[in-house]
Amino acid sequence: MAIHFVQDDSSDGAVAYLADCINARLRMGDQVLWLVSGGSAVGVAVGVAKLLQGAREHLVVSLIDERYGPDGHADSNWKQLVDAGFAVSGATMLPVLHGQDMATTATDFEANLRREFAAVDYRIGLLGIGPDGHTSGILPSSPAVSAPGLVCAYEGGGYKRITTTAAALAMLDEAVVYAMGEAKWPVLDSLETDVPVAEQPAQYLKRIPKVTIFNDHKGETV
Repeated sequence: MAIHFVQDDSSDGAVAYLADCINARLRMGDQVLWLVSGGSAVGVAVGVAKLLQGAREHLVVSLIDERYGPDGHADSNWKQLVDAGFAVSGATMLPVLHGQDMATTATDFEANLRREFAAVDYRIGLLGIGPDGHTSGILPSSPAVSAPGLVCAYEGGGYKRITTTAAALAMLDEAVVYAMGEAKWPVLDSLETDVPVAEQPAQYLKRIPKVTIFNDHKGETV
C-alpha cells in the first residue's frame, strides 16, 4: 500500500514535509499544481505557503473542493483560506467560485483541472479525512462517490458542494493528508483494510501513487 502514516501531535511535520515537496520541484524547474483543502487543513496550507521559495511563477494553486455560493460567502473554503492568511506571491491562483451558477462553476472547475493536470509536471494535493470517512468533498453514499468526471456538483451535508472526484484524485502524483483527532482514528485504522468506497470514500486515497497521512494516532513518529 502506498499510504505512509506519520504520527505527530502538531501540524509542524505536515507543513515542513509539504513545503519541502513543493520547493524541491520548483528548484528543479518543474511546473507544479497544488490543490488545497479547507476545514482542518487551513492552518497547514497557510504554514506551507509561508515556506514556499524559488520560482513560484511555476506554481498553480487551486482547491480540492469548494462550497458553492456567491463569491466570498462565509462558508467558502477559499475565503476561509484567504482570511487565515493564505497567499502565494507569484503563483497562479485559481479559486473555484467566480459568480456563475453552480453547473457552470463546476464545468469551469473541471476544465481548469483538465488543463492544469495536462500542463504541469507534478501534481500534489493537501487533503483531510472526516470521522465519517469522507475525503475531498466526497461524502459517503453521495453522488460524488461514483461520479464519472473530475468534478461533481451536488447538495449534501448541509452545503452545495463542488468537489474533485475519485478520478481527479487518481491523477495526483502525491497527496499529503492531515487528520487529527480521536474521532478519526477508526477511519485511519480501516484504511489498512478494504471498505466499500460508498461507505468510506477515503479508500480512494489508495489510488494515489504516494500518500503521507500526518495524524495523532499511528505510524512513524516525528
